[in-house]
Amino acid sequence: MNVLHVIGSLDQRAGGPLRAVLALSAMAQDLGLHSEVIGAGPMRIPDNPLEPKLFHQLQVRGPNNYGYSPGLRAWCRANLRRFDGVLLHGMWGYQNWAVSRECIAIGLPYVCFPHGMLDLWSVRGQGLWKRAKKTVYWFLRERSIIAASSAVFFTTKRELQNACRTFRLPHMQPLIVIPYGMAPPIFNVETSPRAEIVVSPKTKIALFLGRVHPKKRPDLLIKAWKAAAPPPQWLLVIAGPGEPRYLRHLSSLARNLNVSDTVRFTGPVAGADKQYLLNRASWFLLPSEQENFGVAALEAITVGCAVALSDQVYLGDKFPKPSEILPIDVEAWARFMAQRMIDDRWRDEIAARIKDEMLLTYNSEQVTRGWVRSISSVLTEASPKQLLEPQPS
Repeated sequence: MNVLHVIGSLDQRAGGPLRAVLALSAMAQDLGLHSEVIGAGPMRIPDNPLEPKLFHQLQVRGPNNYGYSPGLRAWCRANLRRFDGVLLHGMWGYQNWAVSRECIAIGLPYVCFPHGMLDLWSVRGQGLWKRAKKTVYWFLRERSIIAASSAVFFTTKRELQNACRTFRLPHMQPLIVIPYGMAPPIFNVETSPRAEIVVSPKTKIALFLGRVHPKKRPDLLIKAWKAAAPPPQWLLVIAGPGEPRYLRHLSSLARNLNVSDTVRFTGPVAGADKQYLLNRASWFLLPSEQENFGVAALEAITVGCAVALSDQVYLGDKFPKPSEILPIDVEAWARFMAQRMIDDRWRDEIAARIKDEMLLTYNSEQVTRGWVRSISSVLTEASPKQLLEPQPS
């Protein structure tokens, strides 16, 4: 079976589902599910597991967050018939609208995969202006995209439940929690990490790894770090890409709180740099305001790192108890950092318990097989007549 993945950006620094989707697609090839990927260029994927010929870069015009591409529909008319179905990743952009219309025109089944973009926080938690824009766009386009799809995929049960509370979804297709979460393998690790990332063997690292975005609350970590005042051998590492203005704000915050010496910003990491940080970290910290899954946390768990998450990171719903699932509150994180984070015995205990529990479900073989089975089943059973003649709910 051949499928096309439509993804907003082919730049790994933009975050989102890109890297996890590529890793799953690469491993699914041996099971007969072959993938190609189309999205806005330029393509920057340091950990790319797929052959470059399987990617199609789009030139976009206008606001980057909308992604209008004048050549997309012509590309679809020339290429869509090569595929057995399409997966539309994310929401609120031109690409999904254009591709869905072309799929409907030829009776090609497609699946919507919001990746948290239909979550309560994503629509209602970012201010009145964004809520108004997304509500209008929902009724203008997104609702009809979902209504004509063969299924809607979600990464967790909580994401599905919240999506149903955000808008009234069309009751025409199954809503499926698909096997998705796993720790993607890190590629291109044959080189050594950058010298500026390497730390003394005596240093203990608390690691934030991912897109450095206000939603993920790295500012909370810096404030809690100041309040906790952990022993001098501890270093808070904030690794990942971010908007320059926000990164300057965080750097200024660390200076103003007099913790610059124990807070380090590495910028984007991949390959050997990323592997080094994951292996050296004692704790992985993610106090995000909303995270429909948390793939980076699984990467840390896989290498035996202890993990502390906010209660809005949905992966934490699967953690054994007791675990470090914390409210989004500076005092709560500061207490954790001052007491339990520096307790080596607790760190070793929780790291082993979570790894043993989580990898029973979120191992690459089991997830890949479920991924292939879910996609193949939905696209094989899709009815072209239903796609061409969607009924209003």
